[in-house]
Parts: sequence; structure tokens; C-alpha cells
Amino acid sequence: MKTIIFTATLLFSSLTDLQETPSVFDYKLSEIARNFRNQIMDKDECENLKRDADDLVDEIEEALNNDDEYSKEEILELKKRKKEAEALEQFIAAVGNCGNYIPSIEEFNLANQRIRGSVSYVSRSKYCVDIIIVEIGDYVTYLAENNSSKNYTVSYEWKAPSSMSRGNGTMGLSKHSVR
Repeated sequence: MKTIIFTATLLFSSLTDLQETPSVFDYKLSEIARNFRNQIMDKDECENLKRDADDLVDEIEEALNNDDEYSKEEILELKKRKKEAEALEQFIAAVGNCGNYIPSIEEFNLANQRIRGSVSYVSRSKYCVDIIIVEIGDYVTYLAENNSSKNYTVSYEWKAPSSMSRGNGTMGLSKHSVR
């Protein structure tokens, strides 16, 4: 009986000590992206997914701190996955409207490669910033993209089609970023 318990304990502890490979983190990133696409209309779920992306960044950082367990190629992959997880967190917050995040254009594009949102220009080179539209299923959002090396304060007005709903505001927009 003691042998069975010892063997079971040894087996369980060896399973919990397994390192997570870059492909495991890649799968987790895909899972967060898929859930975001499916749950984008649910603001609470977007908040949860943003936190999941942040937690994944922490997990990857922990793996990178144990770099002696990984090959050089795996470390490079882990660094890429960390960068992508950070970008995904920024993207979810900005596009899902669940945080005052301002992703860089590079982060936005990196995350969108996994999210696969449809991005198109509404207005380009007409103002100091470009206006883009991001569509994910039935969800649509308008964002300002600053391609310049200058920071701007942008004033905007909007009106909903075929209704009396109107609004306006101002926002800061860092260089080379999307908001």
C-alpha cells in the first residue's frame, strides 16, 4: 500500500513539475483570442480575457526566469509569445473598450494577426490622425491611429446613423499608437 501511495505521489509531483513549452503558451494565446472573438459583445467577459492575457504574460515571464530549462530557440519563442500576450492584452482593452489602454501600432497589428479582425480606413491622410474601423463579427468600433512621431490631442464628434444620438470629446493620442 505504501508503495502505491509513494508511486502515485511521485507520478503526481513529476506531472506538476512539467515545464510549459512555447507551444502551450501559443495555444493559450489562441484560446484567449478565440474567446475574445466569440464574447466581444460581453464587456465583463472582455475584462476577464484582458486579465487572462495579463496572467499569461506573468506565466511566460516566470518561464523565462527558469531559462535553464529551455533551449535558446525556446527562449526566443517564449519572448515572442510574451510580446504577443502583452499586445493581446492591449488590443482587448482598446478594441473591447475595457480599459484606457493605448496600444502601439505594432502591438495592435501583432494582436490583430491572431484576432483576425477586419481593419479598414474610414479617413486616411485627411487629418493629423487616421480613422480606422475594426469589425469582429457584428461588433464594430472606430479608432484613431497616429502614424506620426508626434503626440496629439484629438477632438471628435459623432452622430449615430438615423437617430438623434450625438456625442463629442477629446483624447490624447501618443505617437505611433491606436486609440
